Amino acid sequence: MIGDSWFWYPLDNLAGEIGSAMSDQTLVVVGYNGAEAAQWSEKYRKDIDFGFKMYGADVRALMLSGGGNDIAGMSDFLRLLKDDCSKAKTVSECFREGQPEALIAKIIGAYREVILRFRAYNSDAPVLMHNYDNAWPTGKGLFGPSDWLKAPMEKAKVPKDLRRTLFKELIERLGLSQLALKKEKALGLLIAIQSAGTMPEDDNGKDQWQVLSFIRPLLDSSFWLEKLLFLPSRKLSNPAYMDSPKSKEIDLCF
Repeated sequence: MIGDSWFWYPLDNLAGEIGSAMSDQTLVVVGYNGAEAAQWSEKYRKDIDFGFKMYGADVRALMLSGGGNDIAGMSDFLRLLKDDCSKAKTVSECFREGQPEALIAKIIGAYREVILRFRAYNSDAPVLMHNYDNAWPTGKGLFGPSDWLKAPMEKAKVPKDLRRTLFKELIERLGLSQLALKKEKALGLLIAIQSAGTMPEDDNGKDQWQVLSFIRPLLDSSFWLEKLLFLPSRKLSNPAYMDSPKSKEIDLCF
């Protein structure tokens, strides 16, 4: 598993939920809370390369969660938006020229790059890609105020009635780009986890997000388990781990 807080969040995360449901598996997790997909070839490159070298040949699947932090936050989000969107009538009128296509292309480039690195060790294990959800830009976080969506939209003067739609479009574009990535034969088997829409979509449900975020990994894990539970087992072949007492009784998921 390579990625951001969806695999690392301290209260609950997808790694914990998947690990609990698949207790006979060993999960190897690389990344950190707030990790960006762009950092897979930079900040976390050595950690990922080490993981691929030690485990890559034997894993049943590679799971990726990245792109959300490349978009959200004051500095990243403002790169997408015009300085003054106050007169915008549609979401497209809020974006800077060439955006969000340029940023989405950069994120998908990070996916392509890390998958190709993985394929050097494992040509057939599926790669599962996370797609996030349609968050409400309320400015509220689990532990207090949050500036990852509402604050940059306020600074760019995005009309209130466009804010949720704008973020939903970004998530949709990321998901469509992941689906398009599946068509690249050199990348092998890719599975795009289409999880957007799991949480409340109506306006009355936006205040439930802070509460439901505690169980969101549990809700989201069903999309992953639907794919993972039916993967064939792989025999461990890495000599560094064949001498382990558990080497003959565990499978690996990266």
